[in-house]
Amino acid sequence: MVKRGLGVGFLLLAFGLFGTGPFLTGLVKQQLTRTLIAEARVAEGVDLTMAPLRLGDLMNGRVGAVDFAAARLGFAGGPVFTNVALRSKGGRFDVGALLWRGEFILRELAETHVRLELVEEELTALMRRDLPELEPTVSLKEGLVEVEGFLDLFGRRRLPFSASASLEKASGRSLRLAPLGLKVAGVALWSELFNQYAPQLSWEFPLEIPWPVRLERFKVALGAIHMEWREEDQR
Repeated sequence: MVKRGLGVGFLLLAFGLFGTGPFLTGLVKQQLTRTLIAEARVAEGVDLTMAPLRLGDLMNGRVGAVDFAAARLGFAGGPVFTNVALRSKGGRFDVGALLWRGEFILRELAETHVRLELVEEELTALMRRDLPELEPTVSLKEGLVEVEGFLDLFGRRRLPFSASASLEKASGRSLRLAPLGLKVAGVALWSELFNQYAPQLSWEFPLEIPWPVRLERFKVALGAIHMEWREEDQR
């Protein structure tokens, strides 16, 4: 599920000493967990369970059923997710990368379900990273996103604003914020001004997960966005 961390020396040791069964499975699980933590920007409360591995499975690039959970998990370029839960029937990985470069690169997944949440504090942090000039603060309501911050009106005065917005699926790995209404200094902007300033609040943000999965559906709820992901279509 992650790159790097399974060195050739470790593999030879594991194959030579144990070859199959719970010992090999335990060693691989331990190394994968360590590698995941090293690769992630944030990895807290990580727990990984794997189906028993055999030498033939590893040499043929197969991994069996996997259950993975994390309290908080985030990768470079994307947000930190909470309450992450992944259940997969297995997958295939790059054997050459594993043996020659010590990397574990997952190429495809069998039937896989992922559930996770993006809380408003993490969404605020991500928006402040991408749009620092707005000094935004995000609030999540049932089916609605609200944003407060500061806006340069007519390029002269920096005034507080509040905006309501919807959240749209931009791709299988990103979401887009689409403004619905905008108030500056407590005054609702008429349509011409709204059309002029709304693009400054339009924002597409990535959901970085370095596995072959895609966003299937999401729901904006009080305080968090609830997401469900599935395996990528390999056809």
